[in-house]
Amino acid sequence: MLVDRGPRSRPEPKGSIPTLGSARIRLEFVAGEFTISSLQAGYIELAGIIRALHGDWTAPAPGYDGWTCRDLLAHLSSTAASLPSVASSATEPKDPNAPPFDANRWNASQVRRRADKEPQELIDEYDAGTTRLVTVLSDLTMDARVTIGPYAGSPLGEAMALMLEHQRHHLSDLERALTG
Repeated sequence: MLVDRGPRSRPEPKGSIPTLGSARIRLEFVAGEFTISSLQAGYIELAGIIRALHGDWTAPAPGYDGWTCRDLLAHLSSTAASLPSVASSATEPKDPNAPPFDANRWNASQVRRRADKEPQELIDEYDAGTTRLVTVLSDLTMDARVTIGPYAGSPLGEAMALMLEHQRHHLSDLERALTG
């Protein structure tokens, strides 16, 4: 996946979810569909970068009000852990009683649940989520619609591509914070 975001003057605020309107995303298409292999490769690439991260995890994460680098890593790992369920939801009916996705509530709860985890545990969680996602994606079609998460109702390929962009954005911010 290639992303053309143009010049970035500041990070997206915590809780922000990218949309096709807010980022120009160019994806590999085959016969009009997102390719499973390009999405899998993108997520595997990010997992490799996550595994290589090191630095002061207690340092502030600029642009993420009150979050440390460890908190941002917790956000990344919780997202990776949830993506197999989001992808699998494309095979399930939407719950008509489900409340709309609230990114701020979700993020706060996931970071809070991981408050006692060491960075290496979060890295391991990210890696395990990616492994499960790659396996799950192998059995799905990209035009089926996901029924949970921030892109509920979107085709699976589009939802996974947008989440990949979301992960790339946060990982870029995390790398800068750890090396800055």
